[in-house]
Amino acid sequence: MKCRIVLCGFVAGWLALDAVAEWGAAGGAVAPEEVVQAILEHSYTLRGARQETVARDARARQAKAQGLPSLDVRAQASRYTGLEDSALGEVVIPAVETRYAASIGLAQPLFTGGRVSGGRRAARYEAAAARKELRVAEADAMIEALTAYWNWSKAHYLAEALEVSVQRMETHARDVATLCESGLATESEKVAAEVLLDQTRLRLEEARNRVHLLKARIGFLAGRDLSGSAVPRRANAADAGTAVFVSPEEAIEARPEAAARELEVKSSESAARAQRADFYPQLTAVARYEQAHPNPLDFPPAEEWNDDAFVGVTLSWSLLDWGLTRGRAAEASARAEQARLRRDRVREWIALQLREARINFEDAASRLDVAARSARSAELNLNVAKDLWGNGLARHADVLDALGKLTDAQFAVTAAEADLVLARAELDYATGALAGGEGDAGEP
Repeated sequence: MKCRIVLCGFVAGWLALDAVAEWGAAGGAVAPEEVVQAILEHSYTLRGARQETVARDARARQAKAQGLPSLDVRAQASRYTGLEDSALGEVVIPAVETRYAASIGLAQPLFTGGRVSGGRRAARYEAAAARKELRVAEADAMIEALTAYWNWSKAHYLAEALEVSVQRMETHARDVATLCESGLATESEKVAAEVLLDQTRLRLEEARNRVHLLKARIGFLAGRDLSGSAVPRRANAADAGTAVFVSPEEAIEARPEAAARELEVKSSESAARAQRADFYPQLTAVARYEQAHPNPLDFPPAEEWNDDAFVGVTLSWSLLDWGLTRGRAAEASARAEQARLRRDRVREWIALQLREARINFEDAASRLDVAARSARSAELNLNVAKDLWGNGLARHADVLDALGKLTDAQFAVTAAEADLVLARAELDYATGALAGGEGDAGEP
């Protein structure tokens, strides 16, 4: 089975769900496509949505069958005891202890007041809505997978940045200790360098713990754990690509949630019309052919096989049900109004999501530019502070401050890169670009 998906700027085309390579194998970073593929394959929500489409399609077939002719066959055999012949004037009615009957009947609704046609339309709209909901489930699973992946990437490379910072501070702490032994640095300067080193080591342990937690989450979503050597790909601005901004109306048009709610409105309105059909009479054509031994329509009955046939029209009309039909119609109308409210709320929610996603993307892009400049400045500042301290023109505290600022700046660059790619994924989700095509289908 294949599923058409669009991943935020770096994946397009068809993903074969049965082509999963070794999970987290050594020899290369785990790609985001692999994580998305594995999670789509394992998602219980997605599998449940597929079964819902099967159930809704079956319900649509049931509704369609209600307006078609129905054919039934009946057979009966019975044995009575204690019967006696009886007389009606000069006519003797013999007792028939063994009786058999077989019949075949045909019924065709002629007029139902809109009950059958309304039920058909409601069921078809429900089936189409289920296919849209399948696309919603696909998009939800994909954004969940991408969020987990890029958060893992962010944590992993933040830990790497902190490892570099720890190594840099360990070197500085050794240099200060050597200077202290030579009398060129004070004991307080040595202690201050060790304190900053320990603080950075603590941040590193926290980052490593977050990496383990995020790997565990990906394993849970995919149904199998990543290998211990698995590493993610580092995010960069190229992964985010060039964002394409759309209007709220275009986003609503593209989002399967909006389409599903619109179909639910149509389904509930059709169901309401079908429910109001109970106010009208129901007309059905009926035909039946029967062979019986004896035939109860014969008088007097004879112990022999006789046939009869019946063709007619039946009319049923509930004239008094103490408000039952009126109550059902009112309930159906209220359900239709609820569906319209859900549709309007989803449209407003999509417009809000689009606005937030655009703001977050622009903010992440701006933060990345600022963080990159800050990192370059922090590196230059550290070099200057070291030179000044070495020449006795600056305090050791200035060097420690420059080390801390460089660590924070490099930390911010790594975080901003991952945030930008994740913001692009959220923007694609908000515009409907992440919605897959497995459940796509037009209106009935």
